[in-house]
Amino acid sequence: MLPAPVLIFDIDTLRADHLGCYGYERPTSPRIDALARESYRFQWAFSQAPDTGPSQSSIFTGLYPSTHGLNYNGARLPDSITTLAEVFVEAGYRTAAFVDGGFMRPEFNIHQGFEHYETYDWQGLDVIGPRVIDWLEKHANEDFLLLVHTYDVHADYKSPEPFRSLFTGGMTPTPGFEPSVKQLEVIRRSQWTDQPLQLNAADLAFAEARYDGGIRFADYWVGRILDKVQALGLDQRATIVLLSDHGEAFQEHGTVQHDRLYAPVTRIPLLIRPPGGTQSAVIESVVQAMDIMPTLLEGAGLEVPPNLQGRSLLPLLRGEKARELPAFSEAPSFGQQRAIVLGDHHLIGALQNDRIELFDFRRDPLELRDISTENPQVVNELYNLAKQWQDSLNRRGGPEAEVPLLGEEVLKSLQALGYLND
Repeated sequence: MLPAPVLIFDIDTLRADHLGCYGYERPTSPRIDALARESYRFQWAFSQAPDTGPSQSSIFTGLYPSTHGLNYNGARLPDSITTLAEVFVEAGYRTAAFVDGGFMRPEFNIHQGFEHYETYDWQGLDVIGPRVIDWLEKHANEDFLLLVHTYDVHADYKSPEPFRSLFTGGMTPTPGFEPSVKQLEVIRRSQWTDQPLQLNAADLAFAEARYDGGIRFADYWVGRILDKVQALGLDQRATIVLLSDHGEAFQEHGTVQHDRLYAPVTRIPLLIRPPGGTQSAVIESVVQAMDIMPTLLEGAGLEVPPNLQGRSLLPLLRGEKARELPAFSEAPSFGQQRAIVLGDHHLIGALQNDRIELFDFRRDPLELRDISTENPQVVNELYNLAKQWQDSLNRRGGPEAEVPLLGEEVLKSLQALGYLND
């Protein structure tokens, strides 16, 4: 049902509800919206972590961070873990990736299985896009797995003009304010102290508008690449996936960027366009980012490793009534956060403290109203499921997190993205 070749657009830090196809009012995503009309759009897909290294690793291994071992930014994916690309390349497919550096660099080992892996340190789609188009022209008649990754939506929110200023007209931020990693990190890190800071309303609106400009820029390049896909006839035989590893917070819960498990960060876009684009649907079932690996492998008729924790989404694509399963997320920050999504509810807590929050995410997608005290039975049910899940992770275990030796070039790349000081 989903034969190779496979093209994956992986737009880092893209939150679902800032796309038109997910109901956003600003015109951030005309080309992605057009793709969504020819795709299965998953309305409620959740990532396994709020940051790049763990969440991207879960996408490409079908495993939870605690299982694959890259469970915090800065760790390295162990060689023993099988990746999506490894299965494809062992089956004889050509595999290639064009990525934007940071925690996607080879030093962190997510590149396992890619025969061709080009990494650019935060240079974005203006550099990556032409290289992808060139590669497609050379390999259009082959079966392949192609990954296109970009940080163009990530802070500093510095897309090129006219995109950078597309939505900021008439705004008056504080003189000297820029939504740079440096300035936003002051806000984010202050949440760990007794004196948390916040952006004022004008600066927050400006930052969000700049973020939206970055989405429109990424959308422009998605469109250009899709135009080439169509010109080469690949749109009739390729499966196209668009997703993100996590979203971005704009003070819905007092902070910015991404380190908590609330829906603005863990809810992600997920589109799957089958060849020809003649089948489409909006799927309301809760799914996980790590479901992509088993879905693509089963769809291509390849063997799915038996130990995967993600599930194939093909039954949902076929319109079958699949058993509802929970989605889980984890993060080492704020007391070792854990979250479970099931039905209409999202329970968020931590291993190291007693605070528990419950949200009806379908009615309250920004999760602004904690309904835990009103729904003790739901809290108890989800808490027990989360505990069973955590116990299963503990029993299964995983490889010890590996820490790679990083050269100066890599360190600079990560510091530019606001990492390494956590």
